[in-house]
Amino acid sequence: MLKKLFSPLLYAINFKRMVKRAEQGDLNEQNKLGDMYYLGSYVSQDYEKALYWYTKSAEQGYLPAQAHLGEMYEYGYGTLIDDVKAAYWYTKAAKRGENTAQNSLGWMYETGKGVEQDYALAADWYYKAAAKGAADAQYNLGTMYEAGKGVAQDPRQAFEWYKKSAEQGYAPAQTSLGRMFAEGYGVLQDIRQAMSWYQKAAEEGYAVAQSRLGDIYETKKDTAKAIYWYRSAAEIGDSSAQTKLGLMYSFGQNLPKNPIIAYALLEMAVSNGNETAKDIYDAIAKGLIPAQIEQAKILVNELDKLWALIDSTLDEKMKQ
Repeated sequence: MLKKLFSPLLYAINFKRMVKRAEQGDLNEQNKLGDMYYLGSYVSQDYEKALYWYTKSAEQGYLPAQAHLGEMYEYGYGTLIDDVKAAYWYTKAAKRGENTAQNSLGWMYETGKGVEQDYALAADWYYKAAAKGAADAQYNLGTMYEAGKGVAQDPRQAFEWYKKSAEQGYAPAQTSLGRMFAEGYGVLQDIRQAMSWYQKAAEEGYAVAQSRLGDIYETKKDTAKAIYWYRSAAEIGDSSAQTKLGLMYSFGQNLPKNPIIAYALLEMAVSNGNETAKDIYDAIAKGLIPAQIEQAKILVNELDKLWALIDSTLDEKMKQ
């Protein structure tokens, strides 16, 4: 009981001391306060206060604060998005070896955000972080080798960097590795390996992997598993899976024919930029009366109802 009473008091005293040390110029305490306000840890989350304390610390040269400050400006946390300032702070941290900043700076050079686009510099910064084991940088470097951006195109190098990243559990790399095994690109084709890597990423909730795993199961005529993974990926927002489920409902292929569900799924796919879905969507619309289109649009706006309806049709199929 006494411990419960004294804990808030002790915390208040310690927090007050931390603030005082930070105000006196303690760069470590300034960064800690930035972290606390950024995460909402023991204080109410407040990005503006996080930005304030990170700035105080970063201006004194504290490496983690400089990297955090780059992120704040890149994503507009507590301030307006400012790519130039983001690149400025990432550069300061990256030159001193901070691998998160190195990867982020690589991304800015790749995309031309806040700096002049330069694929060679992007690949160089990715490499610096990747060589120290940063999984996201390893993946990004793999994409550069696969596309031949800033480096000579080299599928085998792409495969090796994807593998390093994938072995650390990074879902985008696991998916790319699965794709290379599926296509036999940069490595001998191996569908079992492809499925294994897709499965790892799919179980982490990575929609692209779920959709591609669905593709393999559909090829293998295992429609139950294909539909399961398409359903999961579609809900997360994968337009390819939304299109494939929409087609199944449109034509009554492996699922009960339901043009309203089909229209709703295809409208989502179109809004997510899927070009394939557009023609099918327009064709379905011509066969629906206005009341059915209105029903479908209600489902798109009330997604819980859409997924509940889809699940009920799946349950009916399982009973057959």
